[in-house]
Amino acid sequence: MNTNIMVISTNRADYSHLFMTLKELKKSKLINTTFVATGGHFDRNRGSSLDELYETGIKPDYKIRTVIDWGSEAKLFSSIASFEKRLRTLIKMVKADYIMVLGDRIELLAVINLSLIMGKKIIHISGGETTQGAVDDNVRRMLSLVSSFHFVSGEYFRKSLSDFLKTEKNIFNAGDPILEHIDNVSEIPITEIGKELNINLEKNNYILFTYHPETATDISINDQFSGIKRFLSESEMNVVCTAPNADLGGDYILKQLKHISNENKRVTLANHLGFIKYNSLMKNAFCAMGNSSSLVIECPYLKVPSVLIGNRQKGRPLSDSVISSSHDYEDIKSAYVAVKRNEGAAKKEQCQIHYERAETSLIIRETLERLLC
Repeated sequence: MNTNIMVISTNRADYSHLFMTLKELKKSKLINTTFVATGGHFDRNRGSSLDELYETGIKPDYKIRTVIDWGSEAKLFSSIASFEKRLRTLIKMVKADYIMVLGDRIELLAVINLSLIMGKKIIHISGGETTQGAVDDNVRRMLSLVSSFHFVSGEYFRKSLSDFLKTEKNIFNAGDPILEHIDNVSEIPITEIGKELNINLEKNNYILFTYHPETATDISINDQFSGIKRFLSESEMNVVCTAPNADLGGDYILKQLKHISNENKRVTLANHLGFIKYNSLMKNAFCAMGNSSSLVIECPYLKVPSVLIGNRQKGRPLSDSVISSSHDYEDIKSAYVAVKRNEGAAKKEQCQIHYERAETSLIIRETLERLLC
């Protein structure tokens, strides 16, 4: 009898990490894979990413159209409870033996609850990492505690997770899944993307910007973004901004980015680029700025400098190509100037990359077939 694994994607970011593994699991003759799309895939305020799933050739087997609402404590609780109720029904219907998730999004609290109540085992990807500036960090740690199988992004994270769990059992270094995806995706010419966004894009002559709210901090969203707002408003280099996550404070940032892009024609806002366009822009950017995990993981791999603002990613190991900055305008500007002065620094081969490149999807599939089937 085949093993039934339910794979859940909650947003555009985790899907790009899960994509190659989903493709590989779908090939297995020993594993029945059910793919569920939910959460941010249906958030039209940030550019629904559901179409991207279809474009990549992986159609969701089921959809749970619950978007997590950070509007208030009551709305957040209600939306998570709604997702949990619908997910419970689906788990029973498809007779899932295991649930596979990636990362640390708050929606996954529902998966933790149901795994304990229904006796379902969790397969967790990307454990052993730390993001002290986001409440997601606690979700990741809880997932690590209740998961039965762990696939981490490198030896650094394997050791971190084994130290946390006090065991090495069922912790596997599979490499970072996004790096495998990067090497297996086509590139779109940036001139073509520029025409679509109505902005002139030339190689090494624009900034790719993404900033998500810090949700585990005493710093107000206004104070988090004031220095960034000034920097973007004064930018003399073209900037492509992507929409923030739907976290508490995300709507404020989105509103500010819309205002800035209206005032400074060098700044453009793209609610949803999709992985291929985002990856193409990152490969050819002068630098990336903000606090997305892509500045810490993908940028060093692609040898693109990045300016990491604030504390959302605090706790992650940083490569030499990543320059840290506070939220203060002068700090951000100084970091940007440092990148301009050392433009070639990130091109050096000795730049340390903690997130390892491997045949991640194959490692995960073969490991699960060996252990579960």
